[in-house]
Amino acid sequence: MRPLPVLMYHSIGGPMPDRLSELSVPAPRLREHLDALRSAGYRLLGLDAALAARAAGERVVALTFDDGYPDFLHAALPILEEHDAGATLYVPTRHLGGRTTWLPDADLPLLDAEEVAAIARRPGIEVGSHAARHVPLDVLPAGDLMTEVAESAAVLGELVDGPVAGFCYPHGYHAPAVRSAVRAAGFTHACAIGHRVSPPGEDPWALSRLLAGPQHDAAALLDLVEQRVVPGGAAFRAVAGPPWRWTRRVVHRTTGRWWT
Repeated sequence: MRPLPVLMYHSIGGPMPDRLSELSVPAPRLREHLDALRSAGYRLLGLDAALAARAAGERVVALTFDDGYPDFLHAALPILEEHDAGATLYVPTRHLGGRTTWLPDADLPLLDAEEVAAIARRPGIEVGSHAARHVPLDVLPAGDLMTEVAESAAVLGELVDGPVAGFCYPHGYHAPAVRSAVRAAGFTHACAIGHRVSPPGEDPWALSRLLAGPQHDAAALLDLVEQRVVPGGAAFRAVAGPPWRWTRRVVHRTTGRWWT
């Protein structure tokens, strides 16, 4: 079985604070990315479809978009359609039609429920859960964790008129209890960050992704996808994960604040 590159995008050309500038990819850069991937012989799909295509031996890249910014509808979708590309859009259900309350230095609008339902009807576009709220799930008490996951599954199931396969952990944080809750809610796979190409045999509820940023031209993106460069971040998260989770849990339970 082949490795599966899963690319992670957020906003396409929308405003972002300077510290998060890598999360906004201009529309011409997205077009450049998809041109390069197509020219390299990759099929471009949403994650659920990409997992099936990978299992069938196809050369495929999964495209994922987090949070549900309006520019997915106005900027990303036309470019995806130009390239006959699918994608998965992950949305936090309590924030539909709201704002990015999890970004302390940015107040950005988000797609509403009607827009997400319309997007889900587009050929090749999958809608997945980003939990009910965009909060780190690995520091929540068990009851709150189950509510976040199950509520999002129910809301999205109504919006798309059917079961929702994919889940995406807010801020990338997960742990055994979080993965168990996601499985119990009926999701068949979930993605984190991981900072690497998803290898064969990886836990389907902890799929690795690669951040595609505005700094990546066509050559740099292909280097990422074809593993000619090693992205930073994976080793640090592996070592720092448990102590950092404990610290974030204590801070949240004592102050109510979210550290990410």
